[in-house]
Amino acid sequence: MREIKIMPCLDMKEGRVVKGVHFVDIRDAGDPVENAAFYEREGADELAMLDIAATVENRKTRLEWVKSVAAVITIPLTVGGGIDSLDDIELVLAAGANAVSMNSAAVRNPGTAPRSGIPSWSGRQ
Repeated sequence: MREIKIMPCLDMKEGRVVKGVHFVDIRDAGDPVENAAFYEREGADELAMLDIAATVENRKTRLEWVKSVAAVITIPLTVGGGIDSLDDIELVLAAGANAVSMNSAAVRNPGTAPRSGIPSWSGRQ
């Protein structure tokens, strides 16, 4: 039987965890550091963090959010939103993520999301 892993996602906007349906009727769901620590204590195997406004606001992922969450957890962290270059990947991994999640940039420019041959840097997993 396949192992089941639990990976909650912190949808982030303006420095806060938010909840909504299809990113509509968004409401505040708390502090990202507190949420991350809670999910780890409750047994999450991994954690995802998605900056839901980065792409539409045409900006990069807020690295300070990545650093603050990575500092309080030991489980793997995947980060997405506003990542559209190899430099962005390197910065997010250096900030404490184990992996990145790309969507818009990978669709616009498939070469941005390498399947192999990642440079010598890597995440902390």
